[in-house]
Amino acid sequence: MKRRIFGMTALAGLLAVLGSWPVVAHHAIAGEFDLSRRGEFTGVLTRFQMVNPHCRWYFDVKTPTGEMATWEITAGSPTSLRRAGLLRQFTAGQTLKVTYVPAHNGKNLGRVVDFVFEDGRVITLYHDDPNNPNDI
Repeated sequence: MKRRIFGMTALAGLLAVLGSWPVVAHHAIAGEFDLSRRGEFTGVLTRFQMVNPHCRWYFDVKTPTGEMATWEITAGSPTSLRRAGLLRQFTAGQTLKVTYVPAHNGKNLGRVVDFVFEDGRVITLYHDDPNNPNDI
């Protein structure tokens, strides 16, 4: 009886580990974003989220036709932003110029390259330097 209970417990544990494998897998940014292109917009930050696995910024951006479009910009993990001391730099209502790497699917989604604040400060979170792969 003990052997059967141990075997079932071990099997349940193995299934739990194997079933959660896709959750811990990480993806390359090149799979989602076109690293050969850049886009740019100026918009009003409406929300800033620090939720694993990526930080996210949401912007309202006025289109050339005068309509408002919502953009989502992503970056590295909340831990990397925290370690870089950047948590208190972003508040809703700020107007920022954003340079980004666009999504392959054409949606209003991008991987941040840099933010330019109204006072001229620039925060770069992604660059193409192969010698420094530790982008935020």
